[in-house]
Amino acid sequence: MMADKQLLNLKQLINRNIQAVMPQEDQKMDFKKNISDYIDKLKINENQSEEFQKGIFRDFLETVIPDKQINTSDRIDLAIYNGKTSKSNVGVIVEYKKLDNKAEMMSEANLNAKGFRELVSYYLKERIINKNIEVKREIVTNGYEFFVIDSKELEKYFIKNKKLVDNFKKFENRQLSGPTTDFLYDEVVAPEIDKALNKGIKVGFFDLRNYLVKGTNQVKQNQLTQLYRFFSSENLLNEEIFSDSNSLNKNFYNELLYIMGLEEHKTSGNKIIGRLKDNKRQYSSLVENTIEQLDMKDVPEDERFDIAIQLVVVWVNRLLFLKLLESSLVSFNGSKDYKFLNYKKLHSFDDINDLFFAVMAKRLDERYPRIKKEYPNVPYMNSSLFESTDLEKSSKGITINELREGKIAVYSKTKLKDSNGKKLTGEIPILDYLFRFLDAYDFTSAVEAKSKKEQDQLINASVLGLIFEKINGYKDGSFFTPGKITMYMAKRAVRQAVLTKVNEIMHWNAKDIIQLGMRTRDYEFSMEDRKKISDAIDNLKVLDPAVGSGHFLVSVLNELIAIKSSLRVLFDSDGELLNDIQCTVVNDELIVQTETGDIFSYDVNKPSTLRIQKALFHQKQRIIENCLYGVDLNPNSVNICRLRLWIELLKNAYYSVDENGNRVLTTLPNIDINIKTGDSLIHQFKLDANFDLRKTNFKSYLSFVKQYKETSNKQVKAKINKSIKEIKEQFFASFTTPAGEKLRKLQSELGNVGQTELFGKIDNDKFEELKREAEKAQETYEQHKNDPMFSNSLEWRIEFPEVLDKDGNFIGFDIVIANPPYIFARNQSFDEKTKQYYLNNYDVDEYQANTYTLFMELGYKLLKKNGTFAYIVPNNMLTIQSNQKIRNFLLNKSGSLVIINSLDKIFADANVDNCLVFLKKEQSDEVTVGELEKGDFNTIGTVKKDFFGKDNPLISISMVKYRDAIDAYWKVNGVKSIKDNHLAIFKSGIKAYEVGKGIPKMTKEDKDNRIYHSNSKIDDSYLPYIEGKDVKRYTLTWSGEYIKYGKNLAAMRTPELFIGPRILVRQIPTKSIYSIEGTYTDKHIINDLNSMIITNISKIEPLALLGIINSKLMTLWFMMRFDKFQRRLFPQFKVNELEQFPIPNLETSLQEKIVVLVKSIMTKEKTKENCESENAKIDELVMTAFGLNDQEKESVRKFEI
Repeated sequence: MMADKQLLNLKQLINRNIQAVMPQEDQKMDFKKNISDYIDKLKINENQSEEFQKGIFRDFLETVIPDKQINTSDRIDLAIYNGKTSKSNVGVIVEYKKLDNKAEMMSEANLNAKGFRELVSYYLKERIINKNIEVKREIVTNGYEFFVIDSKELEKYFIKNKKLVDNFKKFENRQLSGPTTDFLYDEVVAPEIDKALNKGIKVGFFDLRNYLVKGTNQVKQNQLTQLYRFFSSENLLNEEIFSDSNSLNKNFYNELLYIMGLEEHKTSGNKIIGRLKDNKRQYSSLVENTIEQLDMKDVPEDERFDIAIQLVVVWVNRLLFLKLLESSLVSFNGSKDYKFLNYKKLHSFDDINDLFFAVMAKRLDERYPRIKKEYPNVPYMNSSLFESTDLEKSSKGITINELREGKIAVYSKTKLKDSNGKKLTGEIPILDYLFRFLDAYDFTSAVEAKSKKEQDQLINASVLGLIFEKINGYKDGSFFTPGKITMYMAKRAVRQAVLTKVNEIMHWNAKDIIQLGMRTRDYEFSMEDRKKISDAIDNLKVLDPAVGSGHFLVSVLNELIAIKSSLRVLFDSDGELLNDIQCTVVNDELIVQTETGDIFSYDVNKPSTLRIQKALFHQKQRIIENCLYGVDLNPNSVNICRLRLWIELLKNAYYSVDENGNRVLTTLPNIDINIKTGDSLIHQFKLDANFDLRKTNFKSYLSFVKQYKETSNKQVKAKINKSIKEIKEQFFASFTTPAGEKLRKLQSELGNVGQTELFGKIDNDKFEELKREAEKAQETYEQHKNDPMFSNSLEWRIEFPEVLDKDGNFIGFDIVIANPPYIFARNQSFDEKTKQYYLNNYDVDEYQANTYTLFMELGYKLLKKNGTFAYIVPNNMLTIQSNQKIRNFLLNKSGSLVIINSLDKIFADANVDNCLVFLKKEQSDEVTVGELEKGDFNTIGTVKKDFFGKDNPLISISMVKYRDAIDAYWKVNGVKSIKDNHLAIFKSGIKAYEVGKGIPKMTKEDKDNRIYHSNSKIDDSYLPYIEGKDVKRYTLTWSGEYIKYGKNLAAMRTPELFIGPRILVRQIPTKSIYSIEGTYTDKHIINDLNSMIITNISKIEPLALLGIINSKLMTLWFMMRFDKFQRRLFPQFKVNELEQFPIPNLETSLQEKIVVLVKSIMTKEKTKENCESENAKIDELVMTAFGLNDQEKESVRKFEI
């Protein structure tokens, strides 16, 4: 077949993470020699046999992948195994062709050649016959030309091709017309390759000869790194080289907690942080030491732990920032002389205090001579991190120099070693321990770590974010969003926002970022327009209203720089295009590569690196100052978010010379004004509330904010802060709340009545009524203004002048992105006034509110027109009844709605299933749904919003997944339910144990010992007992266990439920085309809560009812209706859902046919005979009973899981 599609290039064949691999010079030279030798040998032996040439290629692979087995495997020409021996599974399949075998070798003009057909056949055999699920890539090559296909593509187009798989199995069993491999290749595989090519299967191609210096066998120097990356085992075998920051350094985390005086433990399924147990406490640890000092200051006992945590987090924050600064100074200068954090220099808490406030808080010219001499290389960074906090200055707080020096026992699982290389033990001074501990880890980038061992010692900003978000959430647990998720969400949101903004300012209609890039990367595209786009991106406004540690904002920062680099609109500090670097995001870190693919690194001894370092610093600064905004109720979270943004800037700090000729490191801007403390959900004034601009100094507001960010003078900063505060107070005074608006209208109306008096037309009754209402409105306004509920409110109308227009009207943010808190009102101490506030101010609120739905509505309201929304929330939003309001809100108000359900566990420490929600604040009629499974995001399909129904719709992913059968679903769904037809009664089984229930009341020991269960029938009160797992489709098993049945049980239910003809249905369905596990019994047995009872069955034969419930059509309806398998946790269904099963009116003859077949299955199941025929016949009868037409029936027949 002629190729009419674009083939992937070499770069696209290298995994994203591998793009960040930077080989050392010796590794590059070694690879260069190996590949040059390979090309030399191949050229000399171009006329040799295929086997000989294949041997040359195998020899080359063995030199570049020495730790993997490389050999043939069955019919496969060459295989790269996942391990060192052939006992491991094949990881890469190579089909090798002789150089002059053009007939069988794939080509750009003919992809569907014999080589591709053989490759697909070998893959089918590995997957289907050998059950190998570890194949990663497939290659067809003649030594020079390489056609490369990822296994995901073969899975998508061939393994999921039922017809092909069935025919392949038949071929293997000699059940097809032809037994030869050529028949397999030409008649079975080739047609399916044609279909795959037409549908867009991704195939990559490169020719080694294009990477050689002309006239030689030497690889071009600037292509060496890319070829090194492609042929690495990490790339070919998809090996993980960078761990996600969410799982890094458990050792670091636990030992740091220990030094602080804390430990992590599990409560109600969540991991939370608390003090060490009494017998394990170290009284010189930071928290215990602080609590002791607070005790001496007579701080109330119930407040000491909270205050100690807040103080210690601030101090450790500062120390970790200083450790990162130290690491940067050593890296920038290439010298360990720049290290300053050690016990010799910092021997006491007084020394630490000096470092905080006499060094870091002072400009170089303000430092005492003693300090200058002691810390000659430590720069002034202008960070408010080194200003005393309100708590440190308060009567209930202390400063770090008030702690006493003391010794602490070394952590039992420490990684520290003594001078003999053995594990460190005993007691050592707390500060000596702290600095030794920090020094044992590498505070750098994952990209710079050259080995797995080095990565294990790696601490980067993401790790610190995780650690402190967990510490901040010590009361109720915390959900730190993993890097892979923030990367995906940030990238998607940024791309959408950039597309919208650029289309708007350039008057384009680019459909996606690829189309946009085709324009901006055009050599002829003007510099003026590039700068216009660059400035527009630098002025996007991005908000995280539940900012936590700032993870999303950092991800957005990285993605904004990466997209500017990709669009060729990234400029240096002199306004020149920065085309000699490429920026990408890997493992949630910004990776900067030079033209040759090397990782960029700033070195003061290499002046040529200054331009790039300076450009990156100022680009990050512009984005952080102009684009990124955050709010959190927890002041510690706000401080950590600011810290993370400062750390991102610190990575690109650079040296310059000041007016006195001193070499100084760039100071950091005052970005703290963009990250605010407050309750995002509560605000006194609505976004459209009015204020009188004539009474305010509004135009100065933006100017003051800009000045605040730029100054490094603390006195000037304090003065500006005061001016901003005064302006806000003016705003408050001039705002009109709803109550005030009513007052103003009434006053205006009073004025109108007064005017009529002049004309002799006064209405005294009207005048008095308006006067009374005005007085009442004034009183309401004053109460509203001073309500303590608003003490922590975040006044969105005021706080961010950057999202107001020139007249002071609220415009909104371009992106709102968040992982909002999931706080259920039923489990939390929301007072009645707060609950009422939510009900009055949020359309989506239910009385038993969950805060995440409120945050979703808030985020939507804070968006500007056409703005982009990206949230991660619990996926019960999609289907549970109590979340109907948020579903209606999304479907009615949002545009370009995208919902991606996660089948992966996203939050390591929380039992919650999640989905990602993206939307635009626009009008559109479509919803796209997808899934995240095993780290891969896959789109399922796009449908109209009314696809889910018009009245109280659920957003069922399965409805889209199985949409070919949607007509059958709606027809079945329109039939009356079992309950509405009054066909039966539905109940749950017994609950055997619960502390405090039963007669006599149970104890915990009773429950733990299962005192009412027995393996023998002790007396007549003991009855056979079955659990959920005993209830199977058409069968019932029994383990031989009895239970003492009576009032002794926690919930015995009515005795009549456990006798007579009835159907039992297991609560946990199976993931198959026959998902419902129902069976019939008339025995006197007791079932537990894990199976449901259908009894008092009338108007229908019980076995006919069972046949319908167990049918394929009911499974299809059940999956589409309740979407149970879109949850990672147990997909249980309840009695109220079983009651909703539709049951048609069946004629007696049809019932009898189903009954006969059900009895046959029940008999066969006892001897485990095949029941496919009976099941299929029941399915046909059930479809007929529901009135399905031929097309609808066929869609059900084709339904597969």
